[in-house]
Amino acid sequence: MHSFFLAVSVVLPLLIYMMVGMLIRRQGILTEEHLKAMNKMIFRIMIPLTLFFNVYRADLKSAIRPGLCLYVLCCVVLTFLLLWKWIGKWEKDAPTAATMVQGMYRSNFVLFGSAIAVSLCGTSGQAAIAALAAVVVPAFNILAVILFEMAKGGKVQTGKLILEIFKNPLVVAGLIGILVSAAKIRFPELLIAPLETIGGIATPLALVVLGGLLSAKSISGHKWHLLVASAFRLIIVPMAAVSAGILLGFRNDELVAILAVFASPTAVASTPMAQAMGGNGILAGEIVAATSAGCIATVFLWVMALSGMGVL
Repeated sequence: MHSFFLAVSVVLPLLIYMMVGMLIRRQGILTEEHLKAMNKMIFRIMIPLTLFFNVYRADLKSAIRPGLCLYVLCCVVLTFLLLWKWIGKWEKDAPTAATMVQGMYRSNFVLFGSAIAVSLCGTSGQAAIAALAAVVVPAFNILAVILFEMAKGGKVQTGKLILEIFKNPLVVAGLIGILVSAAKIRFPELLIAPLETIGGIATPLALVVLGGLLSAKSISGHKWHLLVASAFRLIIVPMAAVSAGILLGFRNDELVAILAVFASPTAVASTPMAQAMGGNGILAGEIVAATSAGCIATVFLWVMALSGMGVL
């Protein structure tokens, strides 16, 4: 029973935020164009602020755990390689195959992961997510650039790769946070307080906007592609990563961090990346929508199962 209520406490806030977004869209208070504009604002300003202050406030000596970072990074790269090899055989259209692979390895863990970590572990879980973001977000972007360049049959250009990495607001915010924290620079609270408040509303507002952008129509196309991508993103990939993590001895907030990275839905940023680099932009958006809707059920089941096993 404790496992059930713990799972409910994690998932219910996510569900409520997304339902509020659906209601806003249904009532016509905000149009799809308004919601997309808000999504850009959240991605470029609010979530980077959240990430910066998570790192800025965190005790980096305890937050950065080399073993956890190395394990997660290895899992991300291995997932990428195995999926690209398998999906390339199943889907002959290279841009579509690349879009599916990105949808299966690249998660929205900075947004959903923060919500899950705070619910389960409080500030210690949030600090672990912030530390992981500095490693995983650049890896996601590097692999995405390599992926779509391979799909086009082109060569990966180092300069272009570096530019794409440092164009990502999350990468920039994480690196600045690490540098400021390492240099022990402290800003006046009068300056920090309003910025931290703005960053603090990023997660609930992003989930509200995501709920508003979901629609049955967007999930109905490419049914088989969506079924395969969702199964891997929400069930198969987290099952492999979490199971191996348990066998290696990861527990509590470290296991929550692993769960956050691998059980979160597909990253919203994967859609503009696919559109900009010659992938299937429509399919990318549908994968984001399908996995975002489906994760409500799967995250609930993951939390309940792991709590019942006594590893959370």
